[in-house]
Amino acid sequence: MKIRVKIHWSQLFDFDDPNTLRAFMRSLPAGSIAAGITFYQLSSASLILAGLAAIVAFVVMEVIAACVVLWMASAGASAAMGFVAPSGSSTPAPDDYSYEKSLLARGQVEQALTELQARMLARPDDPALRLFAADVHMREARDPITAEQLYLRVREMPAASSAQDYAATNRLIDLYMGPLDNSARATAELERMRTRHPGTTAAAHAEKALTVLTRR
Repeated sequence: MKIRVKIHWSQLFDFDDPNTLRAFMRSLPAGSIAAGITFYQLSSASLILAGLAAIVAFVVMEVIAACVVLWMASAGASAAMGFVAPSGSSTPAPDDYSYEKSLLARGQVEQALTELQARMLARPDDPALRLFAADVHMREARDPITAEQLYLRVREMPAASSAQDYAATNRLIDLYMGPLDNSARATAELERMRTRHPGTTAAAHAEKALTVLTRR
């Protein structure tokens, strides 16, 4: 097992930081012991040399011991935070497409679409991603043809949920009754909504719309 110790030297010698000061205070015994042993070992040769070596040993041991104390404190804090507020690495949180949404908020629609296209190439079986991309094509890009293709693709995906099928069908109804102006396809989608999602608000509206269309 390998242990990495990453030390930020600018923070290590920042004695305005109470954690740094505390680490060095806790390291005093270790530094003192190292200095004492060094002085004892060299005192027979030269007291001056022994004193200088003891000072160096003290400083070196202080730094090493302080690093260990700071690392242990950091590791303990990380473990505690992992217990109190897990990172979610075992169960990834749903993607909220925050970067693409920030681009759209700034009016950078083409860049957002480019980012979404790259995502879809990397994740070809993600129905939520395609549903979001289809919405962007329909609303921001004013591209109903591409939006239609993406909504249809969402429904073909094995991983698509009932809620995603519902959303895609609802959007297709809007497209066929709106910009694409295709009454035959609109009727087919209304029927799909009525039969596949009974009891929903959209299904009730679809039934009313079908009644109106069949009377024409």
